[in-house]
Amino acid sequence: MHEKIDKYWRECSLVLALAVVMDPRFKMKLVEFSFTKIYGEDAHVHIKTVDDGIHELFHEYVALPLPLTPAYAEDGGAGSHSKMEESPVLTDNGLTDFDAYIKETTSQHMRSELDQYLEESLLPRVPDFDVLGWWKLNKLKYPTLSKMARDILSVPVSTVAPDSVFYSKSKEMDRYRSSLRPETVEALVCAKDWMQYGTPEASNALVQMIF
Repeated sequence: MHEKIDKYWRECSLVLALAVVMDPRFKMKLVEFSFTKIYGEDAHVHIKTVDDGIHELFHEYVALPLPLTPAYAEDGGAGSHSKMEESPVLTDNGLTDFDAYIKETTSQHMRSELDQYLEESLLPRVPDFDVLGWWKLNKLKYPTLSKMARDILSVPVSTVAPDSVFYSKSKEMDRYRSSLRPETVEALVCAKDWMQYGTPEASNALVQMIF
């Protein structure tokens, strides 16, 4: 059992590490500190994996269009679109290099958003800190990072018993259990409680089922 635990725990869990990085109280500092204790001399390999992963994921989010602000969505709809149709569009008139320059400088600015966040000081570890609330308050400062943090930090995590994790046999669910509606599951759970904690006299009573 100990060997199996070491096997699973020694694997670099990138998702959990990214969630730590997106917490302004820890960032990469906790990853570096923890991995040094866990992996020893090989820590730099796993730290680089996390650093490369967070930057690669950030670049993917940079390529996504940012959502429009409510004011722009309301005021800049049909009116601005009609103005664009009325105005002549400047095509190949010597500004091609300028467009390439804008793309390059904009992408550099967006890439530096992550570096700026990582270089800033850590927040104090106060009790009841709402990390998602912090990102919501700072979404204007970090528009791309805030969206990325919302997706990473909201990933649901489930736990299972250790014996189930290392259970080698296949686990299958029959078509009856896999197709139960939530209402049916709720009724079955309630019926189990009634039968388990009901009075002894009630067990002999005749129950009429109406469908």
